[in-house]
Amino acid sequence: MKFKGKIAAWFWIIFLAGNVLMAYELVESSGVSAEIGAALVVFNAIFIPMVVRNYVVIDGTRMAVYFGIMKDSMEISEIREIRRTCNPISATAASLDRIEIKGRRQEMICAVRDRERLIEELLRCNPEIKV
Repeated sequence: MKFKGKIAAWFWIIFLAGNVLMAYELVESSGVSAEIGAALVVFNAIFIPMVVRNYVVIDGTRMAVYFGIMKDSMEISEIREIRRTCNPISATAASLDRIEIKGRRQEMICAVRDRERLIEELLRCNPEIKV
């Protein structure tokens, strides 16, 4: 089962403002267009995968979080606790409306559009999870 990732308005603003600002500078500048063009390519190489590849997959006994070029997975049987968090340090979510999934040996943070359905599905697979 696939759950789409949540992308907050602030993330879209940063993405669009960065592109507009660099495109404007690229058009208006006379001497530094190669550097600005390179910055625009790098900026989009970082942000576009985060927008396109942002989801959680529950496949049988495993849960996988895909965010940009990163992927993290965990056995559902290893999950001990799920809780809401606004931790801004995590790099695997484009929204501050996140859930933290704690396992025996690892933790994952993700932001999905349908958080309740994700939690229900995880509880169906492992009823011992503390919410």
